[in-house]
Amino acid sequence: MVTREEVLRALAGVKDPELGRDVVSLRMVDGVEVDGDRVAFTLNLTTPACPLRSRLEEAARAAVAGIPGVKHVEMKTGSSVYATRDYAEAEVLRGVKNIIAVASGKGGVGKSTVAVNLACALAATGAKVGILDADVYGPTIPLMMGAKSQPEVRDEKVIPPVAHGVKVASLGFFYNEETPVIWRGPLVAGAVRQLLTQVDWGELDYLVCDMPPGCLPAGTSILMADNSTKPIEKVEVGEFLLSYDGQSLVPRRVLGTVPQGEQEVFRLRAGDREIVASANHPFLSRHGTSRWVRLDQLRAGDRVVVPNCVSGGQPLRLPKAGSDPEVVQLPGETTADFMRVVGHFVAGGSLTRRRGGERPVGLRLRQRRGTRFRKTHEGLYMKVFKGPVFDDDGGPGLAVASPPLAELFEALDLDHKARERSVPRWIFTLPLDQRLAFIRGYAEAGAVIRRRESTRSLPGRNGMEGAVTVVQETATVEGPNAALADKFRELCAISGVRSTKPRLRGGQRLPEGRTGSGAAGRRFQFALEHDPRPFRFARVQSVEPMGRADTYDLQVDQYENFVANSILVHNTGDASLTLAQTVPLGGILIVTTPQDAALSIAAKALAMFKRLDAPILGVVENMSYFVCPHCGERTDIFSSGGGKKIAAERGVDYLGEIPLAVAVREQSDRGEPVVASDPDSPESMVYKELAFKVAGMLSIVAYSKMKK
Repeated sequence: MVTREEVLRALAGVKDPELGRDVVSLRMVDGVEVDGDRVAFTLNLTTPACPLRSRLEEAARAAVAGIPGVKHVEMKTGSSVYATRDYAEAEVLRGVKNIIAVASGKGGVGKSTVAVNLACALAATGAKVGILDADVYGPTIPLMMGAKSQPEVRDEKVIPPVAHGVKVASLGFFYNEETPVIWRGPLVAGAVRQLLTQVDWGELDYLVCDMPPGCLPAGTSILMADNSTKPIEKVEVGEFLLSYDGQSLVPRRVLGTVPQGEQEVFRLRAGDREIVASANHPFLSRHGTSRWVRLDQLRAGDRVVVPNCVSGGQPLRLPKAGSDPEVVQLPGETTADFMRVVGHFVAGGSLTRRRGGERPVGLRLRQRRGTRFRKTHEGLYMKVFKGPVFDDDGGPGLAVASPPLAELFEALDLDHKARERSVPRWIFTLPLDQRLAFIRGYAEAGAVIRRRESTRSLPGRNGMEGAVTVVQETATVEGPNAALADKFRELCAISGVRSTKPRLRGGQRLPEGRTGSGAAGRRFQFALEHDPRPFRFARVQSVEPMGRADTYDLQVDQYENFVANSILVHNTGDASLTLAQTVPLGGILIVTTPQDAALSIAAKALAMFKRLDAPILGVVENMSYFVCPHCGERTDIFSSGGGKKIAAERGVDYLGEIPLAVAVREQSDRGEPVVASDPDSPESMVYKELAFKVAGMLSIVAYSKMKK
């Protein structure tokens, strides 16, 4: 007589090829019943989308049928999805077994299309599936899924609507013209976390998360925690920059520098600031209340928040540069008077050297006799250095003969030719009064300063108006050095000093005998009045296309925003990081296209996600080829094989190719993903095969965690 133990021993010889274990030890066999020569049992697969389903079913049936005395085998096939996380008692996303992040690191690769069709393909197998639209600023998943009904709210939890058998959650449900997001206040740093914690997903086998890209071009200046600036592509993980907490700028750690590839970018001009960014990059705008707005939603006349006067900073301890107490005395650290001298030097000073000598022996400073600030600067140099100042016989200005002083200025990185000179980084890190002193010293030596007095009527304490004289000083500078002009304006922007964008002009004579360059020079103006407000609003003047550029995004801890080109912006590539920090990801699917630019970014995105210690399910190549609907001929429009090559180089699985098909786009635009609307089409079969592979990979990830 056949026994239950014999049946289990026979089934123990059937192995899951992916997991490498037999179906009995994997607890895939349930409900074994023996009645004479009849055996009944249930084979529970690790996922309803098991790519080896038919193979396992045939092997299990054959193993039981081979037992002596068995004449009838009744086998049912079910599924019990393996979980990659402890979902039963989790505080966030309780009941969700597996979280799949679909990412690209670059826009325009059809990532959202892949996400919605992957979700529909998993749901078609009988799995319980949800899709989360993590694009805070331009959510499209509700449109692509055709989810038109609004979510319900029960017991302070959002109940997501269902479309094509998939639960859908997105900020797109809560957008309207008056209130772009459901919460109030200037920050949406917790947007993704709110979707994770406030949506009642119920029990899900898979939650597919669509990750948004967003970016700024290489060369964009980022305001670091020490008030200095750094090109975005050179900002490193672990460094600190300044982030807006809703009231002030505070230091926050950089958690990721994400290359986003070459994208279409646009130039935003607002007041005395300008920045280039992708269309979906968010800016803090003011319309009654402050809110984050995508660049492509800003219009002329809108106002964006810009940092105005950044406090903080420390005096710099000056390097020792010898001693010459009989001629000059060198200060031990920077002061306002010292920085005024430095500003004077940067505007037109140089170090002097004896013929054939390498060591500098003194300073030469531009300040003609009889000019407005000649006496002022003579007194300033004597005050700071306690030494004499001489007429410069070799040029129209002043001279200070002191090798130690010259060596000090050389050590401070101030000795450069006129066209190579800039504002050293250390000046940005100084206290506000010292930065302002540098700006004034620069103006007094290198600019034309115009003083204007006007009378204004202002109300007094007794309600009577009184006349007040307002003094305004404006400095005009012209020169050939674009780098110096840009850095100087960055310093003005964090010091409460307004300035204009440099304009190209031909060489011409300036007032007071000063001459611009013979070639085209750059002229800009700045006000010498100091505006102490920490923030102000800059009115948008224009948004114009600027072609394509290599782009980057930063991931910033907690507040998820930063200052770029002296404008407050939100980082947009933080959704993946937020997910990884909030819940364990089951795996990440990287979507790329065959173009070289997309492949390069996919490779960098893979490296970034590996640093997050998140399992990489693999790479899928979208828009891989085109099949002519008339003749059936395949054409590799964007080349081929690149996705497979990147996967091999990075040591991850290549999950296949998805064709470029008009029907996929058209049906997504109608809210009818091709997998749901035309499940037997060739395109649907490709997505279903991808779903089988993804589900199988997740089972492997889950099993590997079970063994630990």
